[in-house]
Amino acid sequence: MSQSFGHLLAPGRIGSMEIRNRIVMSPMETMYGTPDGLPSARTVAYFAARAAGGVGLITVGATGIDHLHPETPGGLQIGSDAAIAAHRTLVDAVHEHGARIQPQIVHAGPDGLGPEMHGVTSLGPSVIPSYLTGRPSAEATKEQIAAILDQFRAAAGRVREAGYDGMELHAAHGYMFLGSFLAPQRNRRGDRYRGSSVEGRIRVVLEALEAIRSEVGVDFPITLRISGYERVAGGRPVHDTASIAPLLVEAGVDAFHVSGGVIDRLVTGMVNASDRGDGLNVGAAAAVKEAVDVPVIAVGRLHSPELAEAVLADGRADFVALGRPLLADPDLPRKLTEGDSSRVRQCISCENCIDTLEEKLATECAVNARTGYERELVLVPAALPRRVMVIGGGPAGLEAVRLADRAGHDVVLLERADHLGGALVAASAVHPENRPYLDWLLAEVERSGVVVRTGTEADVDAVVALGATTVVVATGGAVVVPEIAGADLPHVTVGLDPERLPDGRRVVVVGGRLAAVEYAEVLAARGQLVSILETGPEIGAEFGSKRRTEHFDRLDRLGVTVHVGCLVEAITIDGVRYTPAHGTSRQLPADAVVLAGTVVPDTSLADAIAEQLPAVEVHTIGDAALGLGLIRGATASAARVLQSMG
Repeated sequence: MSQSFGHLLAPGRIGSMEIRNRIVMSPMETMYGTPDGLPSARTVAYFAARAAGGVGLITVGATGIDHLHPETPGGLQIGSDAAIAAHRTLVDAVHEHGARIQPQIVHAGPDGLGPEMHGVTSLGPSVIPSYLTGRPSAEATKEQIAAILDQFRAAAGRVREAGYDGMELHAAHGYMFLGSFLAPQRNRRGDRYRGSSVEGRIRVVLEALEAIRSEVGVDFPITLRISGYERVAGGRPVHDTASIAPLLVEAGVDAFHVSGGVIDRLVTGMVNASDRGDGLNVGAAAAVKEAVDVPVIAVGRLHSPELAEAVLADGRADFVALGRPLLADPDLPRKLTEGDSSRVRQCISCENCIDTLEEKLATECAVNARTGYERELVLVPAALPRRVMVIGGGPAGLEAVRLADRAGHDVVLLERADHLGGALVAASAVHPENRPYLDWLLAEVERSGVVVRTGTEADVDAVVALGATTVVVATGGAVVVPEIAGADLPHVTVGLDPERLPDGRRVVVVGGRLAAVEYAEVLAARGQLVSILETGPEIGAEFGSKRRTEHFDRLDRLGVTVHVGCLVEAITIDGVRYTPAHGTSRQLPADAVVLAGTVVPDTSLADAIAEQLPAVEVHTIGDAALGLGLIRGATASAARVLQSMG
């Protein structure tokens, strides 16, 4: 065992469940399930990979007890006996690798998709709009509450029959059935479940625990997920949560999983952005731990193993739950056990996992292309090792080099700059959370047997000289700058270089791609007055609504002005002439102007090599192939190209 992580790697116990370490995989929605809400082969492979990576306990994301009230399409269900066999397959796959596993049991309550998918009415503590859909729920009658409690009881029996080691009951984030009863701002009832008293709010949770215990007995482990601090007006404070914790233990809770915040349409209160800080729920977890004698699990931006270890060492919690860190590196626990903590691939807080849920109805990870594709992207030793030349040392090229070397190919990397990293260097300057990924890539390449040649321009002759049989072009996209009168003036900068920031009090950034937005934030944080002019309808369009909205909040705090759908007419010596949407032409004062440009694919080098060397297999990856593919495009395209090599 690594002495550096003696607390994280120590065995633990929740009720009767013995766990090999203190690392819990946090419940996260993936939408990998079958249309019927059953664990699919994709689900099984995804969780089995984390079990093989050494995690102690896996908590499967929200698993519904009523198929008419799903939380998400593709979400899991255990609301009928027909689901038991599929869940048992999942359990067996995880147990094969020595991990424990439990489902998080939920009734979606007022926040389900029952009205949209099945034409039924959502039920909640009161007539309240869903956080997720805006559609109002009906106030559940006492008879309907009793029926739902019976569903919890029956589901618990199926959980035990499927072979799970325990179960987690979801009562957090002020939503779904149990959580919305606990939330003062949502529970407006006046009966014995009333939201105006602690006794009323907690009653339905106590009754759910009673129903579950009547089915599974006293020895089956039950964890309760709860928000320590709801962080909204009228929400539940930390001391309220700590005060009800002993009552919940008395009712049968074996451990608390203390999260924070309440959900909203963009899950900003649940999945927190990097600028919210690290370990933001630890204080609430510690408050609960100081009130009870059962284990407490802390969760929320514990991305660093060192921070997670410190939380346990300080006695603030008994376990830590990691969500996104195990998407980024399913082998994180194993690497800590083997003393290889420096090789952990850290989450970069890009929120691609949230974006892809919205865009593709399936979770993907920007830095780990295998997340969700564990069956398709299996790196195996090459049957016939090749002489592979990778051109370009940005994120796509570095990932291709890393994978090709691991597969056993003979690899050479050519980079025309005097350093590696490409666009990821600048991206790390404006979004520091990117830096650990860049450092990890560089370290992995340095550990490999790859020949690296910086300051070397690649061309057809270089391919011939090195005898490459396969060429992977990762030279990045081309930056296209709009033609604007005055673009040649001395106070105009073309492109985004965080190492050479413009002088002057007032700066206009022309272009609103994500890198330009982050660049504008850097300028504003130094005290400059910044305006963004975007001709299209949106800024940061490469990302989903959640991260884009978080940038809106940052721009607002920093005082950055933003115009979309505008016409940039000309740059003058003291400003920019532009027409705002639905407005008239006017002058925007500027001491400096930055033309961000757009990124488009650039396959010119790959095309030239393919044309002149038809016997050489040529691939193009990253921005060179995709235009603005971001880190997720870089890693995914590199992984798929290496997979195709066999």
